[in-house]
Amino acid sequence: MPTILIGAIVLSALAAIVADWNEGRPPIFKLLKPLTTILIGILALTAPDSLYRNVVLLALLLSLVGDVALMYESNPAFLTGLGSFLLAHLVFMLAFLHGVAQWTPPLWAAIFLLYGVVLGVILVSRAEPALRMPVVIYALVLTGMAITALLRWQGLGGGTGAYALLGATLFVLSDSALGIRKFVGRYRGAQGLILSTYWGGIACIAWSAQGVAG
Repeated sequence: MPTILIGAIVLSALAAIVADWNEGRPPIFKLLKPLTTILIGILALTAPDSLYRNVVLLALLLSLVGDVALMYESNPAFLTGLGSFLLAHLVFMLAFLHGVAQWTPPLWAAIFLLYGVVLGVILVSRAEPALRMPVVIYALVLTGMAITALLRWQGLGGGTGAYALLGATLFVLSDSALGIRKFVGRYRGAQGLILSTYWGGIACIAWSAQGVAG
């Protein structure tokens, strides 16, 4: 079942990326984009029932809301998407800390912090005034999400830690690519980069629930 499901996720994701390569938002893309995220949610459901899995599912549901909002170009839609993903990251943080006893990150976690600061400064300097504070808050939460994934990897190791950290890192790259497109300027292949790293990220996080009990 997971193998077939992963194949369906890959096909749906590729079809969505091809359909919206030029960012025209055709109707088929508006169907495939949420469908791909839903399939990733189903992938999470194949994991054993656990608090970790269920919290991840809640975060994926919030991500789905953000997916739909970001298919539209207006600032209200962008803020709705930003808010949904901000809540999703907070919920992912709760999930990543589940079962972790040691909350002191290694020194190299500063890489995520430095990256978040640099990216935040770049994006805030280009954002219109009404969006600057939301961008700052989002950058802080996104960085926190990555660090908690690192804590999970450090504390628990195994598949759950490795896939959580890989997924969070890909999610950071996706949001970075999205922010650059939004505030710095459009660039060729942006949609492919944003969506491939995003779906790859949440798929890894969904898979990190495999083998987690309790």
